[in-house]
Amino acid sequence: MKKRVLSFLFIITLFSLTAVSASAVVNDTLKVGIRWGDTALEAANLENAAGSGYEFGYYDEDREFVYLDETDETTITMQASGSGNGVTVTETRSGEVLFQFRDNGYCLGIRPMGRHTETWCKGYKYPGGFEYRPNADGTLTVINVVDIEDYVKGVVPYEMDKDWPLAALEAQAVCARTYAVKTRHPSLGFDVCAGTDCQVYYGRNRATDMTDAAVDNTAGEMIYYGGKPADTVVYCASNGGATEDAANVWSSIPYLVGKKDPYEAKTNIPNYNWTVTYTADELTWILEQKGYSIGTVKNVYVAEFTPMGNVSKVTFEGSRDSVTVKGETCRTIFYSSTYNKSVKSQRFTINGAGASSGGIYINDSNTVIRSLEGISVLSGGGKTVRLDGSASVLSASGISTVGEGQTPAFSKDGTFTITGSGSGHNLGMSQYGAKAMAELGYTYDEILKFYYTDITIK
Repeated sequence: MKKRVLSFLFIITLFSLTAVSASAVVNDTLKVGIRWGDTALEAANLENAAGSGYEFGYYDEDREFVYLDETDETTITMQASGSGNGVTVTETRSGEVLFQFRDNGYCLGIRPMGRHTETWCKGYKYPGGFEYRPNADGTLTVINVVDIEDYVKGVVPYEMDKDWPLAALEAQAVCARTYAVKTRHPSLGFDVCAGTDCQVYYGRNRATDMTDAAVDNTAGEMIYYGGKPADTVVYCASNGGATEDAANVWSSIPYLVGKKDPYEAKTNIPNYNWTVTYTADELTWILEQKGYSIGTVKNVYVAEFTPMGNVSKVTFEGSRDSVTVKGETCRTIFYSSTYNKSVKSQRFTINGAGASSGGIYINDSNTVIRSLEGISVLSGGGKTVRLDGSASVLSASGISTVGEGQTPAFSKDGTFTITGSGSGHNLGMSQYGAKAMAELGYTYDEILKFYYTDITIK
């Protein structure tokens, strides 16, 4: 076994791998960014959990590992060096140089010796190998090069509680696998990231026999729409009672269609109902930081609800101007790390004025109208009359008003209390809903076909 290679110069003349392909899975292999951007490392350490050393080389365009040399040292450190994709590998404790990679075409690849080995990196144990991409500031982007099934085994126990019923874990596995097949960060050199912007992935630390079984039981299965893998298979922790049409949050996606969710209420969901209060000064500052200059905030209200009862528009009235935001911004605009405050889902009211004041149910509990557009009534004289503006209806629960949104509920003390339920963007599968359905005996494919419209699983 070799311990020391002072330098290796390899000139690529036929192909330069500067970006990954549009399809994330190449030979069943993914590239997962685990350290990039603000989290990129000046010195990237590895420790071979199996204690067998490492092979040095690079991953070619087919993501096959091309061997150059090896070391029997089990603790190594990588640092950018020279120009291009240069990286120096040293033994972590002694600083002894083990390998120098100075190729300008490919990036340094490292994998542990033997099969089915796992490697420690920054406290997490990862399967597969690694790729190191030097950045202009001297740091390294660290990429885990891993089989897609091993990747999914690392996602499931971080995106869903490892002790939940098997059918829920299986549904999560199919979602995670489907999401991963589309390259989402080609400019950074990897397919998916390891954080919440994509799917949470920290290797094998939380994996159990049950979570691994969920992946093995659904091996290779993905969600398809129109004969192709669905490329926006998103999910949320909970929806508060109803999912939403993607068109009301992001843009139209045919298999992300809003529907009432009767299942979440059948399981225990921590912090399901929540409340957050903002002062006018806090909202004024938050809006200014996000580029909205409307003066001092005087009032905030939900300007429009969707037929599912989720928020689709919020209006801020200020001393100089007003602004109305829509879609997911209705939720994200309230986020502030400075004040440690946020609105957790698309399902909320402000100062108590909510969906009940903006619509009425007719015929049955699944039909609701919140606008008079296209609505006519039969008058006492037998004539059909088209309604306009707003109207009120007397029901067993009292008077309900239908109009063009929510009547502003002005703050009496300069504060605005937002009360809601659920957590996330309200699109796709509810993870707690999946748990509830599994507890009721539904299978993973039944769970997925409830939350995603007109899909197939294969």
